[in-house]
Amino acid sequence: MSRSLAHLLRRGEVLAVTAAPGGQRLVHLALVQLACGTEALGRFANDLSIAMMLGLFSAVGWAALVLARVPVAGPDQAAPVMLGLARGALLFTLLACLPLPLLAHLGWVFEPGWTALLLAGWTAYTLIRHFGLALGHYRALLVLETVLVIALGAGLLGLGARLPNMAYAAFAIPTTLVGLAGFFLLTLHSRPQGGARPLPQGSAGTAAEQATLNLVSGGMSMILVPLTVQLAGERYGGLVALIGSLTSILLLFPRALSFNALPALARALQQQGGAEARSLLATLRRSLFRVNSGLTLVAAAAWTGMTVWGDRPDFALAGASLIFLLQLASFYVGQMVLPEANYLQTVEETRLPLQVNLASLALFVAACACVVALLPRGAVAVQGLFAVLLGATLFRNLLLRRAVLRRAPEVFA
Repeated sequence: MSRSLAHLLRRGEVLAVTAAPGGQRLVHLALVQLACGTEALGRFANDLSIAMMLGLFSAVGWAALVLARVPVAGPDQAAPVMLGLARGALLFTLLACLPLPLLAHLGWVFEPGWTALLLAGWTAYTLIRHFGLALGHYRALLVLETVLVIALGAGLLGLGARLPNMAYAAFAIPTTLVGLAGFFLLTLHSRPQGGARPLPQGSAGTAAEQATLNLVSGGMSMILVPLTVQLAGERYGGLVALIGSLTSILLLFPRALSFNALPALARALQQQGGAEARSLLATLRRSLFRVNSGLTLVAAAAWTGMTVWGDRPDFALAGASLIFLLQLASFYVGQMVLPEANYLQTVEETRLPLQVNLASLALFVAACACVVALLPRGAVAVQGLFAVLLGATLFRNLLLRRAVLRRAPEVFA
């Protein structure tokens, strides 16, 4: 195999692994809707959103430590380091399950037992993914993703109509079993090196901080499905989950552009100064405008085709098209500050985006409280939620641009 072909294949593997979680979730939700119906999809999507919010602490926070510590651990220490991190994530998973009975009692979770298993499976899946990413095992991760999608499809298409909890089991059981097998293999490989490496002091706090940062930045979108279920019922919850999965696929393209621009920006800031960095960021902004505009038009045309010529009762719910357009507008607006985010990431600035995200989240929470208090339940309330999301996203963009302009006028003036 030639070097160029091998490089192209490697890039294809990286892109496929990057896109796999979003594609898998879209397939999962679509199969749940097909096999179990829209109301079952709404209940499952509600519990999945709750599990993923709790999983920010059990999975995402610890996954960040995996990416930071496993690559520098050395070939014979990767398993002991990973085993120590997995034990910490296991403890956080148990703690994250504690609120589920209370949430079920308050009506925010439909299946607390299955949600706990879903949380455990998603945590194991996330840690395994990041372990593979840290070691560069993209092909093995593709095999794992393919097996999980096959298990999902077989479970839902074969038993989904007969077993009401198959929506949970189709993902939770395979990922939990894979997680147990991975934990066992890590234990075996760590024994010759003395077992799990003890976690450095403060690791739990660092993982919690990483999770909090992700909660602040992604909390607005993650709470939309549970809020929709509370305000308009399970059918609208299923609709919002499908719309969210569709737009999450669109995010892959501008984020790939943004990620690919990071190395050149870092070199420019270190070696060439503000003028070159300003030129690179202007080029990125133009590329994002073209890509986002094209994706938005394609998504709007696809939605129009599905609603006009398709036969989907969930897409025909009152106000469904306006909900989709508001979500699409939020996607478009949210991606236009990626140049500013790239700059902050390159200069390793974390406090400023945290402050901006906290301010926009506070506005979002206050506005959602007004929607709940003032608008009638049903489609109007859901449209109000998505209008709030769009407004909070615009507010965050304005704050971030003003803050970055003050910090680096030579780059953004």
